[in-house]
Amino acid sequence: MRQETISCQKPNKKSVNKTAVFKESKIAYLYILPVFIVLGFFTYYAMAYNIKISLYDWNGVSPDKTFVGLDNFKKLLHDGYFKLAIKNTLIYFLITVPVQAILGFILANCFVNIKVRGKGIIRSVIFFPNVVSLVVIGTAFNQMYNYQNGFLNQTLRTLGLGQIAVDWTGNPKYALYSIIIANIYTYVGFSMTLYITGLLSIPREIMDAAKVDGANGLQIIRRILLPLLTSTHMTVLILGIVGTLKTFDIVWLITQGGPARKSELLATMLYRSYILEYKAGYASAISVVILVVAVVLAGINIYIQHRKTDY
Repeated sequence: MRQETISCQKPNKKSVNKTAVFKESKIAYLYILPVFIVLGFFTYYAMAYNIKISLYDWNGVSPDKTFVGLDNFKKLLHDGYFKLAIKNTLIYFLITVPVQAILGFILANCFVNIKVRGKGIIRSVIFFPNVVSLVVIGTAFNQMYNYQNGFLNQTLRTLGLGQIAVDWTGNPKYALYSIIIANIYTYVGFSMTLYITGLLSIPREIMDAAKVDGANGLQIIRRILLPLLTSTHMTVLILGIVGTLKTFDIVWLITQGGPARKSELLATMLYRSYILEYKAGYASAISVVILVVAVVLAGINIYIQHRKTDY
């Protein structure tokens, strides 16, 4: 009797898994398809169209557009107002971001490592400007800075210091710094929240071990907390840069970029060029510059987010 040998080949688990994953991923793509459609039309198409418009001389209204190539970008290089806007934006960033980071870290350290009564209420008060419309904050600061009836100058006059009262928004020396103060007040609570999250992620055992070894408060902050919060520092930095590039509301509500454009930022110059001066092509060139910087910073931010902090 002849015996027949039957060979059974085991299915390749790897190929089966890949097939299952592929089938599931097709269904997943259907769920996220509406998001891609919305982003594609309202974001990426708009960005591409904006880049196209930057190559034209156009007033934003007329159906006629004149192709000028890179002339709008060449004009930016020789535009004194554009250079002033870059300078103001740089000053704005170099003051607001470090001050917000320092104040945010100090406040977060107080709330996390120091016993304070009414922590929740105080934190809510500090964070409150972040949930209030910038229109409200800008209007409030505009009234407070008013030379005749503003809170600051009225307080100085009440204290007998009326001689040092100044026109906070009308004087070119103080206009930009008045906006900077308003920005710090608005967003210091956000920086505080980021640092609170970072401090709470640090294992308590590290702090206790440092205290056992005889480290004082300043040494713990300098040698332990600050190094371990590197990712938080970088997040605050990147968000601060991107936020600076987008700053418009609070500037326009308080000074409108004046006087003599001494408080003009890139975003307000973009608005002025397009809406008030009917230079759509030129404004698009400014927005392309902002877009390039934002994309580079977004890439840096993604890289930072993928880094892990090991304790």
